Amino acid sequence: MTEKELISSCKKQDKKAQKQLYEQYKQKLFLVCLKYCKNQAEAEDNLHDTFVEVFLNIKKFKFKGSFEGWMKRIAINKAIDRYKNKKEI
Repeated sequence: MTEKELISSCKKQDKKAQKQLYEQYKQKLFLVCLKYCKNQAEAEDNLHDTFVEVFLNIKKFKFKGSFEGWMKRIAINKAIDRYKNKKEI
């Protein structure tokens, strides 16, 4: 399945496609999360939040630009939000 087919299937909430997308990108996104989080546990939480956001908003992805870049931006934004929320407490 091509990346475009995989994304299209995920847009239709195909659970098998979602699992495949997760397996395909989890390691790359985890490394991004590790760069922006204080420790491994926080990075794992951020990774989870990232994939929740990806699957909730995948219909907004219009195939303009890199899908991986789009997901990385979500991961970075989630980490920044996590940092800001902890700082405010």
